Amino acid sequence: MTAPDDAHGRADELIERLRTRVQQRRDAGEYPQGLEADLDAHFQRIAGQRPGDLESVRAALVYLEGTMGFDPARIHTASNLRGGDLVHRGIAKAVSRQTEGVLEQVRVFAEAVRDTLQALLSAMEFPTTHEHAELIEQVDTIVERIASFERVDSGAPVEIEVLRRRIEELEAAEARREFHPWFSNQRFEDAFRGTAEDLQKRYEDLAREFVGVGGPVIDIGCGRGEFLELLRDLDVDAFGVELDPELVRADIDRGLVVEHGDGLLRLAAETDGSLGGIVLIQVVEHLSAQQVADLVQLAAEKLISGGRIVVETVNPQSLYVFAHSFFVDPTHAWPVHPAYLDFLFREAGFKEVLMRWRGLPDEEESLDELPEEGKEAENENIRRLNRLIFGPQDYAIVAVR
Repeated sequence: MTAPDDAHGRADELIERLRTRVQQRRDAGEYPQGLEADLDAHFQRIAGQRPGDLESVRAALVYLEGTMGFDPARIHTASNLRGGDLVHRGIAKAVSRQTEGVLEQVRVFAEAVRDTLQALLSAMEFPTTHEHAELIEQVDTIVERIASFERVDSGAPVEIEVLRRRIEELEAAEARREFHPWFSNQRFEDAFRGTAEDLQKRYEDLAREFVGVGGPVIDIGCGRGEFLELLRDLDVDAFGVELDPELVRADIDRGLVVEHGDGLLRLAAETDGSLGGIVLIQVVEHLSAQQVADLVQLAAEKLISGGRIVVETVNPQSLYVFAHSFFVDPTHAWPVHPAYLDFLFREAGFKEVLMRWRGLPDEEESLDELPEEGKEAENENIRRLNRLIFGPQDYAIVAVR
């Protein structure tokens, strides 16, 4: 390795030889008239511009470094639509592969821009040592990246645009489905669900499922609060969420802990692994298919180990339901088949899923078997019809996390 003093000495010698040769050519008249003045002006122009250019490139690099944290989690999915956050999150999952692919392309492109800016900065700071071929190659890389973006199959952006329009359609449809009756929900439940005493007798066994669960219980769509009162009598820490402000006020007046709002959004806001139990009594038939799926996923996230969820809803396997109860409530969306709900909980990782059949129609409603001997075939058909037409009106699933 050449010592620093030797290097400086060789440089001084070269400079002196260059000066001598330049002077010889000047004396011989080999340089065009005015060349030295032009070169001097050109040098001064470059030297004068370089500081400003350096600062702008440095500023561009700092900004670029600060904005290169590409992450799908930073994509805004909030919505003013009731339950819309869950819809948007579901759609985001559906296009997650396309989103990751786009972000990866953007990340690669941004890194190429950063490298080129660094090369430009180096070229201006050290103009005598920078290899311009390298700079040109990096600029060519960016041009190629831009061309690749133009060649990318437009399927993913088109699909995202279609989904965006679908969200807008869902929001508009939800607005059209909103129901604002002139009668009160309190009066409706009094007329069609029975007295508070009747319902407490009916749900006493389900309330006992939450004794000793080890965490608070949320009752989504708690209505008049009958189930919350049962939990309170069993010393279970519980609170309710209800959309109807009139019912909320009535519940609070009776000393219950009830919040006004959307139960699914309230559930989503809970800390993961913090709840001992979740209750939905005659609620899921009011939800969309996506909301039902989101509910089960949220339950899996929010319940503690050993926590449980109880879902009671109408039984679509009983035709009696459609003639007598399901269509009485104008806010019912669609019945949820017990086999499907059982499937959802098992797919979400619940270690125990129990089915409870509830609410058989009165015996006088069903078909009578024939009393005559030798009518066993006919009676078997009657029993089949009774199971199909007059099966249990409701079912409850008890799922343990």
